[in-house]
Amino acid sequence: MSRSAIVLPDAGVAPIVALLQSAQTSLRLKIVEFELPELIEAVAAPARRGVKVQVLFNKPGRGGVSDNAAARAALTAAGVEVANAPHKLSVLHEKSLVVDGERALVMSCDWTAAGLSEARDYALLTSNRHEVEEIAACFDADWAHQGFKPHGHGRLRLVWGPLNARQRVADFIDAASRTLVVQNARYQDPVMIERLVRAQRRGVTLQLMAHAVHRMDAKEITSDVGGLRMLDDLGVQVRRLKQLRLHGNLLLADGARALLGSVNFSPASLDRRRELAIETDDAAAIKALQGAVAHDWSHSRPIDLSEEGLREELQLHGRADDAEHLLGAAPDEAAS
Repeated sequence: MSRSAIVLPDAGVAPIVALLQSAQTSLRLKIVEFELPELIEAVAAPARRGVKVQVLFNKPGRGGVSDNAAARAALTAAGVEVANAPHKLSVLHEKSLVVDGERALVMSCDWTAAGLSEARDYALLTSNRHEVEEIAACFDADWAHQGFKPHGHGRLRLVWGPLNARQRVADFIDAASRTLVVQNARYQDPVMIERLVRAQRRGVTLQLMAHAVHRMDAKEITSDVGGLRMLDDLGVQVRRLKQLRLHGNLLLADGARALLGSVNFSPASLDRRRELAIETDDAAAIKALQGAVAHDWSHSRPIDLSEEGLREELQLHGRADDAEHLLGAAPDEAAS
């Protein structure tokens, strides 16, 4: 089996730990947020026994997330080589792991306690030689602050931001003929929204899931809600998970093809950041992903995008200031 899926948080960290522990010669890790002690130790341990371990982060202060200070210190003390992504990339958002140059894990998840226990995320493990080589080649280029171009061996299933992500994601949506399930952290990009609307109008049954509004980043909430309202106005319903936080980015077409990874439907993700997603039609992987999305759809509810619904949700979760920024003053306040 060349590809297999990991569904989080159901699988827990055990499959990732086992993969790290299996390393014999090298580990190459790109990650955005890295705070979970169990995984910090699982990356450090191979370095102590002589495995060449390289970890690539964003430069502290870039990307609006943790500077990973604790991880950097612990890894460096264990002999791990730690570096920052090239400045020419607006942000490193790719999450990937290459083990011994023979297997690669493409992920949507961050390595934080909350991220791995409370969020719906996905990863795909591939042993396809050409895919692993290309992921390793991009790592090496970014590590050396050199340019990278996908070698495109045949029709590889790797989707790279900012190199080919926009076209490949659009093509994936356009190829759906019967059903399309989308779990995405962002619905901002007008071209992707247009592709989804076109899919519904040609008869494709859509199941779209997004963040709950109260979980949206304050800096992104206007764009995120704007995209969802655009879809809603055009007759496309979007739902939210009732319990888990949605962080993963997954497209599942016709119950037969999937695309998952760090790429989301925002212009930044598609056009500026280093991102990685991967396509698969492997039967076992598709079965695992189908089970996850069926569960999630049955445990979801429509997002209330009316002004009243948005204001109520944000205020209920202590975000009255964001509600006012997004919607203006409440009618009773404006009249007083």
